[in-house]
Amino acid sequence: MAEKNITGIIGAMDVEVENIAANIQDAGHTVISGIPFTSGILSGRQVVLARGGIGKVNAAVCAQIMISSFGVTEIINTGVAGGIVKGIKQNDIVIAERFVQHDVDTTPIGDPVGFVSTVNKIFFDTDEWITSRLKAAIGNKARTHTGTIATGDQFIADKKTGKKIHERFNASACDMEGGAIAQVCDLAGIPFGAVRCISDSADENAHMDYPEFAAKAAATCAAMVLEYFKYVKV
Repeated sequence: MAEKNITGIIGAMDVEVENIAANIQDAGHTVISGIPFTSGILSGRQVVLARGGIGKVNAAVCAQIMISSFGVTEIINTGVAGGIVKGIKQNDIVIAERFVQHDVDTTPIGDPVGFVSTVNKIFFDTDEWITSRLKAAIGNKARTHTGTIATGDQFIADKKTGKKIHERFNASACDMEGGAIAQVCDLAGIPFGAVRCISDSADENAHMDYPEFAAKAAATCAAMVLEYFKYVKV
């Protein structure tokens, strides 16, 4: 019997998943560990959607539940991010080629910054197949970049900090969840991809820009995820 393909979709906040949820047919709802999950059909494909919560622990718990309880065969992470490199502007799209956790630091015992023990790596690559389909889905609908996204349990609102993260890891954007999901998927052998829309520039104006642009950026990103399903087989 052929394996049933189930796509997991994770956003951190309601604003990042509500537009996707509105398009799911035959929706069923459940809450596990305080995380709301919606399962159903999206463009003919079985999906599980979750609002996982902000931060690395919430994201990791959400991803593991999707794998263990719902049997997803791939995971896509959608949401907003801060741009930390010149040329990336608000409402631009960044498709992740890899993730790094910029706040992991065991350098006092001889490890490089970002080195994650047990898996013994700094960077977590996204799945090439998913990434190529995300690129195809976006097409010319938005200014699009590909590159490294740096994850940490911080809302970056300081230009010097953003520049440091960029220079250290050659990162294009920063978020608070993707790197944790990438690590869980790496451990489980689950293909993973991520798309981000820039809501702010991770500088001293970020706290003012974010409330104004987050909803628009999240809607742009959600639209790209919905388009993605036109490029995958059921």
